Amino acid sequence: MLIGIDIGGTSTKIGLVDSGKVVASKRIPTSGHADEFAFADALAEAARQLTTDNGQLATAIGIGAPNANQLTGIIEMAPNLPWKNDIPLAQMVQERTGIRSVLGNDANAAALGEWRYGAGQGLNDLLLVTLGTGVGSGFIVNGQLVLGNAGNAGELGHMTIVIDGRDCTCGRKGCLEAYMSIRGLRRTYLELDGDPEVLKEEGVHCIAKAAEAGDAAALQTFRHAARWLGVGLANAVAVTGPARVVLFGGIARSGDLLMMPLQERFQEFLLNIYHGRVDLVTSALPEDDAAILGAAALTTM
Repeated sequence: MLIGIDIGGTSTKIGLVDSGKVVASKRIPTSGHADEFAFADALAEAARQLTTDNGQLATAIGIGAPNANQLTGIIEMAPNLPWKNDIPLAQMVQERTGIRSVLGNDANAAALGEWRYGAGQGLNDLLLVTLGTGVGSGFIVNGQLVLGNAGNAGELGHMTIVIDGRDCTCGRKGCLEAYMSIRGLRRTYLELDGDPEVLKEEGVHCIAKAAEAGDAAALQTFRHAARWLGVGLANAVAVTGPARVVLFGGIARSGDLLMMPLQERFQEFLLNIYHGRVDLVTSALPEDDAAILGAAALTTM
């Protein structure tokens, strides 16, 4: 039995995982704690309650979080979390629970979860891209998660796709994330003279609804998104040669509005030697369980 913890900017999900399935779960708020130590206390207590309530013992805890470094077990100044300093969360949770704890980047965790339990099963080479508040990615190459020399390799979202383009939250310009995140797509819609009233709803579902109703700016937003993402994915394929690219997250759930033009653009930009050798699909994992399964998978490396 494993525990998977997915730390998001608003809430944190904790789940018990057995044989690739989430058998019980709960949520706690990520913000509102006195400091990172109080948050670690809350995580440990939630894990204890979950195992006690279900009469189970956990052998390991996997934690997925933004800006987490798996080699060090530290969350490194995550811009979308309440604490701006480095947080050695793996050690903090392990000390409080007495259970081996592993911390990893949330996108890497998602890639591991998809590889072990979802659309990547049976493959040695996989690329997973998360499309949501930011653009994350995890690379499986020759059956190994790519971490790099410093533990933070595989940042597809911070590949420059537009020279001197939009400002990115990382401090650089023209990153894929500045165009393919929720914020980026909403900005694109307005730049295409979209109706500001449409954006009174949160996220990108509002743009998808407008596109389905024939809104020209909304339709064009998804076409632009397909071009930018198609370039980024084709460039990544040229480097690591995955057998499959999996898209995950809220934007990926826009369905054919994104996937139809993206399939076309992806093939257009793809290096010739990869034609017919790379699938482009959406996640096969249950939406509510995917992040927990991925975090738990960190403990199996």
